[in-house]
Amino acid sequence: MRLLLVSCVLVLSACGQQMTTPDAGNPLFLCDSTAPALTLSGSVQADLFDKQCKSCHNSFDATNGDFSDAARTADSVTKASKYTLKRVEPNQLGKSAMWLKLNNTKGPNGENSGGVMPPGGMLPEASRKIIKDWICSGAK
Repeated sequence: MRLLLVSCVLVLSACGQQMTTPDAGNPLFLCDSTAPALTLSGSVQADLFDKQCKSCHNSFDATNGDFSDAARTADSVTKASKYTLKRVEPNQLGKSAMWLKLNNTKGPNGENSGGVMPPGGMLPEASRKIIKDWICSGAK
């Protein structure tokens, strides 16, 4: 009987933890464990932020993040966004305002991240995958 009770408690505890994980369930919020580890200094800054973001997100108006070089991008991404989330929460797609904006969606608990980025439409899937892999690699 005692063993049965302990087993039930363990099962319920595990289920409770799984259910409260914000990324649970929706594939949009799940990190791919087989994805390559990406870093800003590796390719993310040059391939994405330099080409797609820094023309607006730069030192002239850093209100919503300065992505003009790898050091400034790294410094700005983990700061609070103007919404309830951080700009980027390493390894947590569903808690990263940037990821939600790039996919024009709300967070797993209904968190608002504002309108789609870039303005006028979403980045191509390949570009969004770079950001996804970077966030899931720890956003370094």
